[in-house]
Amino acid sequence: MVDIGTGEVCMTPSAGDGSTWGRGQHSAVIVLLGSLAAVFFGMGDLLGGVAIRRSGRPGAAISIALTATAVSAVLTGVVALVYPPEAVSVGDVVWSVLAGLLMAATRPLLYAGMARGPVAVFAPGYGLTMIAVPALVGPFIGQSLGSVAIWGVLLAIPAVVLLSGEGRLPRPGEVVRSRILGLAVLVGASLGSAGLCFSQVGEEAGVLPAFMALAVGLLVLPVASRIQTGAVWPDRLNRRGGTVVGLTSAVAFMLSTVAYQMGSAAVVSALVALCPAVSITLSWRFPGERVARLQVMGGAFGAAAVVFLALGT
Repeated sequence: MVDIGTGEVCMTPSAGDGSTWGRGQHSAVIVLLGSLAAVFFGMGDLLGGVAIRRSGRPGAAISIALTATAVSAVLTGVVALVYPPEAVSVGDVVWSVLAGLLMAATRPLLYAGMARGPVAVFAPGYGLTMIAVPALVGPFIGQSLGSVAIWGVLLAIPAVVLLSGEGRLPRPGEVVRSRILGLAVLVGASLGSAGLCFSQVGEEAGVLPAFMALAVGLLVLPVASRIQTGAVWPDRLNRRGGTVVGLTSAVAFMLSTVAYQMGSAAVVSALVALCPAVSITLSWRFPGERVARLQVMGGAFGAAAVVFLALGT
């Protein structure tokens, strides 16, 4: 594994230190992959939301999630065959399967929390927890952050709150009395832990860990679909919407998995958690939805966070 959290990486070439320049290039790739993953996750979130609204059927969320997982697993599997891993250890398999279990078990809870609301409490709650878990655990597993990168993670916190709060800040009493705050923390902790698992996988494994995690989802999500909808596989309408979501999700999973393998889970999680900015931008540009001032402010914090993470990793 590559330790990029020392804060000693130089982003400009040095006359007598080619290895330092190599580490700087490596760090730039991590930030690029994490940022692109956020873009595709944001696209998938928007497309998933549109598909659920158009379906209007009970259990549409889990049905679309199941279809998207199946499509993503197929596409990722093809990429893994075309670009096979250089080496895969037993540990790589174990960490990938564990990440897949965490993500598969979390997805139904994520949709349930978003459905129960209020979103202004649930979405920032799980987003902040997703950032906090790897940031707190990272130093204990050799993924400490430099001072500049820490500022990037800190800037991501208000960005997530403002971007995912649907244009308003949750009232303190609303947060304290909320029945879904615990669920939000559980979802965020699970997603953050999945990122930590991926960060323990060697770079030589390529995109195979992403395929293994998605394959695990195909074992768990049909059970959840059966419980919630009474059917194992989605109907034709939900399959159509889930297929579109699966195309973007496949790219997002592969990009984020490789980014986690290369760098600090705290950095990649902070980047991925900014995906609401993409959903908001697309919904404003194409469906013509209104963007709140607080969300614009959150986008500014998010942009600053990306800059600090790029300079500090």
